[in-house]
Amino acid sequence: MSAYLVSEDQLNALATLYGEFYKAPNYIDSQQAIDRAYYFSPLTKKLKNWECEQIARLHLKAASETHKDSAAHKVVFDHLLECNVDSLKFRYPIDSEMWTNNYKFKKSSTITQWVAERDPKGLMQCWGMLKNWDYQSCEDPCYRDTAAFQMKEQIEYAILTLLEKKLCGDSRVWGSWEEPKPRTLEGTFIPNFHD
Repeated sequence: MSAYLVSEDQLNALATLYGEFYKAPNYIDSQQAIDRAYYFSPLTKKLKNWECEQIARLHLKAASETHKDSAAHKVVFDHLLECNVDSLKFRYPIDSEMWTNNYKFKKSSTITQWVAERDPKGLMQCWGMLKNWDYQSCEDPCYRDTAAFQMKEQIEYAILTLLEKKLCGDSRVWGSWEEPKPRTLEGTFIPNFHD
């Protein structure tokens, strides 16, 4: 398996999607979403919840000094980049040019629009970017134990939720579902083409 550093634009896109989804009205606030990434990360699971919150708040505080309204976006960007770099360091320990970068977070206006409009094609492109990031970041044996992995899971949830709201609207299925009955028109069978 070969690996590479995911592009700066892709990292910006994924971090922007996270920051734009995990805020009102979709979510309570991005702080709680980031807290949850730490709560469920096996590396920090040994810590008490308040300790996880302190870690997240320190990251957010540092990010807010340079990225006021996009602090959560920046924290996610940093975690995704670090995880990708760690994977490359594990895979290619002596090839520092593989992971050396000058990446900077910049909020993506395109992704912001896709999230606001719940654009299915755009969201599926984000899904592809996330799969690529996952593939490029999985070499480190601690990968699944990181907060970045939990953030990846949260991004997956965000994409699926946005698509579900866009494509299913009020007819989203939760606890029960019944097979639709074929429709007839004056005794003529009309097949159900919605399947």
